[in-house]
Amino acid sequence: MKAKRNEDFLFKFLMQIIKECPDWVSVVAFYTALHFVEALLKKRHGIDFEHHEERHKFMSNVLPEIFDAYYHLYDLGFNARYKSVNDAPTYDEAVSVVKYDLTEVKEYVMSRI
Repeated sequence: MKAKRNEDFLFKFLMQIIKECPDWVSVVAFYTALHFVEALLKKRHGIDFEHHEERHKFMSNVLPEIFDAYYHLYDLGFNARYKSVNDAPTYDEAVSVVKYDLTEVKEYVMSRI
Protein backbone atom coordinates (compact mmCIF):
# COMPACT_ATOMS: atom_id res chain seq x y z
CA MET A 1 0.00 0.00 0.00
CA LYS A 2 1.47 3.31 -1.11
CA ALA A 3 0.16 5.08 2.00
CA LYS A 4 2.13 2.75 4.25
CA ARG A 5 5.35 3.38 2.31
CA ASN A 6 4.85 7.13 2.69
CA GLU A 7 4.04 6.72 6.37
CA ASP A 8 7.15 4.61 6.95
CA PHE A 9 9.30 7.26 5.23
CA LEU A 10 7.64 10.00 7.27
CA PHE A 11 8.28 8.33 10.61
CA LYS A 12 11.65 6.68 9.92
CA PHE A 13 13.31 9.71 8.38
CA LEU A 14 11.42 12.99 8.28
CA MET A 15 10.16 13.04 11.86
CA GLN A 16 13.80 12.77 12.94
CA ILE A 17 14.55 16.11 11.28
CA ILE A 18 11.17 17.82 11.68
CA LYS A 19 12.66 20.93 13.31
CA GLU A 20 14.78 21.56 10.23
CA CYS A 21 12.12 20.76 7.65
CA PRO A 22 8.54 20.99 8.89
CA ASP A 23 7.55 21.84 5.33
CA TRP A 24 8.64 18.42 4.04
CA VAL A 25 6.95 16.68 6.95
CA SER A 26 3.73 18.49 6.01
CA VAL A 27 4.03 17.52 2.34
CA VAL A 28 4.66 13.84 3.04
CA ALA A 29 1.94 13.77 5.71
CA PHE A 30 -0.52 15.11 3.15
CA TYR A 31 0.46 12.60 0.48
CA THR A 32 0.25 9.82 3.04
CA ALA A 33 -3.32 10.87 3.85
CA LEU A 34 -4.12 11.21 0.15
CA HIS A 35 -3.01 7.64 -0.53
CA PHE A 36 -4.98 6.32 2.44
CA VAL A 37 -8.08 8.10 1.13
CA GLU A 38 -7.44 6.95 -2.44
CA ALA A 39 -7.27 3.33 -1.25
CA LEU A 40 -10.62 3.72 0.50
CA LEU A 41 -12.27 5.45 -2.45
CA LYS A 42 -11.03 2.80 -4.84
CA LYS A 43 -12.09 -0.11 -2.66
CA ARG A 44 -15.45 1.21 -1.44
CA HIS A 45 -16.58 3.35 -4.35
CA GLY A 46 -14.51 2.24 -7.35
CA ILE A 47 -13.31 5.82 -7.78
CA ASP A 48 -9.84 7.08 -8.65
CA PHE A 49 -9.72 10.87 -8.80
CA GLU A 50 -7.10 12.69 -10.85
CA HIS A 51 -7.74 16.19 -9.45
CA HIS A 52 -7.75 17.43 -5.87
CA GLU A 53 -10.86 19.56 -6.39
CA GLU A 54 -12.94 16.56 -7.50
CA ARG A 55 -11.74 14.53 -4.53
CA HIS A 56 -12.51 17.40 -2.14
CA LYS A 57 -16.05 17.78 -3.43
CA PHE A 58 -16.71 14.04 -3.16
CA MET A 59 -15.13 13.77 0.29
CA SER A 60 -17.02 16.74 1.71
CA ASN A 61 -20.27 14.96 0.83
CA VAL A 62 -19.40 11.29 1.34
CA LEU A 63 -16.62 11.39 3.96
CA PRO A 64 -17.43 14.46 6.08
CA GLU A 65 -16.07 12.70 9.17
CA ILE A 66 -12.49 13.12 7.94
CA PHE A 67 -12.78 15.92 5.43
CA ASP A 68 -11.62 18.68 7.79
CA ALA A 69 -8.54 16.73 8.89
CA TYR A 70 -7.76 15.79 5.29
CA TYR A 71 -8.22 19.35 4.05
CA HIS A 72 -5.98 20.72 6.79
CA LEU A 73 -3.25 18.34 5.61
CA TYR A 74 -3.89 19.42 2.01
CA ASP A 75 -3.71 23.11 2.93
CA LEU A 76 -0.43 22.84 4.82
CA GLY A 77 1.06 20.66 2.10
CA PHE A 78 -0.03 23.17 -0.53
CA ASN A 79 1.51 26.05 1.42
CA ALA A 80 4.76 24.13 1.81
CA ARG A 81 4.93 23.39 -1.92
CA TYR A 82 3.72 26.62 -3.48
CA LYS A 83 3.82 29.53 -1.05
CA SER A 84 6.74 31.59 0.20
CA VAL A 85 9.02 30.46 3.00
CA ASN A 86 7.14 32.84 5.29
CA ASP A 87 3.93 30.88 4.66
CA ALA A 88 5.52 27.46 5.14
CA PRO A 89 4.21 25.27 7.96
CA THR A 90 5.85 25.75 11.31
CA TYR A 91 7.28 23.01 13.49
CA ASP A 92 4.18 23.10 15.72
CA GLU A 93 1.83 22.88 12.73
CA ALA A 94 3.74 19.94 11.29
CA VAL A 95 3.70 18.09 14.60
CA SER A 96 -0.02 18.73 14.96
CA VAL A 97 -1.03 17.53 11.49
CA VAL A 98 0.95 14.33 11.91
CA LYS A 99 -0.25 13.66 15.44
CA TYR A 100 -3.91 14.53 14.94
CA ASP A 101 -5.00 14.96 11.32
CA LEU A 102 -3.00 12.18 9.72
CA THR A 103 -3.86 9.82 12.57
CA GLU A 104 -7.56 10.65 12.19
CA VAL A 105 -7.53 9.98 8.45
CA LYS A 106 -5.51 6.78 8.77
CA GLU A 107 -7.64 5.32 11.57
CA TYR A 108 -10.86 6.10 9.71
CA VAL A 109 -9.62 4.53 6.50
CA MET A 110 -8.05 1.47 8.08
CA SER A 111 -11.24 0.70 9.98
CA ARG A 112 -13.13 0.63 6.68
CA ILE A 113 -10.92 -1.23 4.22
